[in-house]
Amino acid sequence: MTITFFISLFFLRVLCKQAQDNYRTPHTSVQPFPPYNAEIASIYRYRQQQSVNLGSWFVSEQWMVPSIFQCAAAPQNSEIDIATGGCDPQGILERHWDTFITRQDFFNLSSLGINTVRLPIGYWSLGPAFLQNTPFNDVASVYKNAWPQVVRAINMAAEAGIGVLVDVHGAVGSQNGQPHSGISDGKTNLFSQNSCCVSNVVGVQLLNEPENCEELTDFCNACTVPDFPLYMHDGFDFDRFITYISAQSPDFIVQDHHSYFVYTPKDNAEPARNHTDDVQTTVAAQLASSNVSLPHNLIIGEWSCALTPDSLKDEMDPQQARRAFCMAQEDVYSQTTPGNSFWSYKKEDCDPDWCFLNAVGNSLPSEFFPYGSPVSPAQKILISSHKPQSLISPSISGLSRYHHRSQTIAQHRSSNMSSETRSYQEGYKEGSVTAQKFAAHGDKLGFMGQYMLTGVEGRSMSLNGEVEGDPYRQGFMQGLRDMEREISILLRLNI
Repeated sequence: MTITFFISLFFLRVLCKQAQDNYRTPHTSVQPFPPYNAEIASIYRYRQQQSVNLGSWFVSEQWMVPSIFQCAAAPQNSEIDIATGGCDPQGILERHWDTFITRQDFFNLSSLGINTVRLPIGYWSLGPAFLQNTPFNDVASVYKNAWPQVVRAINMAAEAGIGVLVDVHGAVGSQNGQPHSGISDGKTNLFSQNSCCVSNVVGVQLLNEPENCEELTDFCNACTVPDFPLYMHDGFDFDRFITYISAQSPDFIVQDHHSYFVYTPKDNAEPARNHTDDVQTTVAAQLASSNVSLPHNLIIGEWSCALTPDSLKDEMDPQQARRAFCMAQEDVYSQTTPGNSFWSYKKEDCDPDWCFLNAVGNSLPSEFFPYGSPVSPAQKILISSHKPQSLISPSISGLSRYHHRSQTIAQHRSSNMSSETRSYQEGYKEGSVTAQKFAAHGDKLGFMGQYMLTGVEGRSMSLNGEVEGDPYRQGFMQGLRDMEREISILLRLNI
């Protein structure tokens, strides 16, 4: 067991305790979380995630927010350099936490169809009690109000209907020796060391971009928590973690893969149009194939529009080439994974390569709603009360096969139907109900395999074997798709 495991476990317990009795830190009062709602939590955790990262809010990176590093200690590139520098580091950080991202930002994101944020924090964000015997020990007082700010962020997201993936971006000892883990010494010490009750916390990510070493899967094994999603970055070893996670059924473990095209000599040498082709072919195929082994539990937790100058230099229209590359990523990641999260929402020099605020409507779509536009309160009521096939005329083009499927299933409702037919029928019905349930919240199901494993009440399934060999899974997937199409038509007719 590692120190980070115990901190992560405590973090989950703090979320639960605060949700139950208005938990308070020794230093300052913390906002209460709203009462836990299991149905809403299920929607948040299993839905398709359209997400952005809130980078450099609680884990400061010099390249993103250089202004708060002006009085930082050398080498002025990580969180601890601010904390150990001059000019009132506590005041600098608290002003930054108050102003960098506000309540209005969450409502702006929601208005675009963004339903989730990935919130990077460090272990220092938990407050002074967790900084003893760490590099932050001598500056623990700087963080006495840090945890209340994290709670405030989660609650602001909840007000806007946004889920939060809490990402432990900086772990005790550093998981990779890089500045975004909070330390500037370049050493990796983590692996040598010995929100579960909050409706809108979709999960906790225990490590960000850890060094790929043998101990990584052991760490994952120590950290699993029943019935709560845990996200693990794959250490940039895509296939290794697919094999690992596919063997963890039924634990809700999500593989986080980061997709960038700017950090290697090969990236630099490849023209932008080739990168776009790679995304639409090789990357798309790799992500789609992962769904055979995983219960659809792979997200792209970080990606951007960034390309190197060399990748763009021979393009006739560099801006259009960048747009094509960025749009291709957004399309592929949305179609082949249950979630993707752009890096990052904002930075001080808000260039569209890395800054969501300036990429939206330029290099990215203008909206990200799963049904193409916001689902109004009246439409949500319409969806909830909708009876499949009963409110739409059979003469409407495109619906005849749905009527045929419904009639075929009805015909199978006899005492002598085969177990395979009955299982398919049960799956089809559950898939239809699930699509309707999520659409009534303006969402679509994202973690489909995991939902069939652990989210369908009273049913637990094995992941062994292909989808084609399980009639329940076949029926569920078909029922889900059919109902999503039917709802899309219903919404178009209602406009």
